[in-house]
Amino acid sequence: MSATPRFIADLHLGHKKILHFSGDYREGATTNEHDDWIVSQWNSAVGKRDPVYILGDLAFSRDGLERVRELRGQKFLLQGNHDLFPIADYEAVGLKVIGFRKYKGFWLSHAPIHPAELRDCKNIHGHVHSKSIKSGLDNGILDRRYINVSVEMNAAKPVSISDIQDRVL
Repeated sequence: MSATPRFIADLHLGHKKILHFSGDYREGATTNEHDDWIVSQWNSAVGKRDPVYILGDLAFSRDGLERVRELRGQKFLLQGNHDLFPIADYEAVGLKVIGFRKYKGFWLSHAPIHPAELRDCKNIHGHVHSKSIKSGLDNGILDRRYINVSVEMNAAKPVSISDIQDRVL
């Protein structure tokens, strides 16, 4: 069976206040229970060989960063605004740190990119948690050029590239 590329953002492992900010989108009563839920959800969706692109805001503490070792797959981190550890620390837990890039007609980024920069591609991103980019100012219809893969949007399960393509094509 071939490996399936997957995408997720905003894990916030080791973040003491994420449950306060996230409402009903995340599970657990404590930081540790939250992190256990993330690991369980992730591992229920990811195979050992699946490449997983983490689009920022991975871990807020050293303990949270250590939990990455429990996550299945080949893990790539595109750093977000809260990813402040030295690159060597991410590499030490099995991550390959990458930069902004294009993947199969999609821009990968932590925060959504400006519409003028899409250049006939779509944008897989995180950063906005349970919010999503809407088209126009009046009707609130989701802008299909933007695919939000934050934990809140997918119950902490990394989303496959085929599921993303089905959503937007």
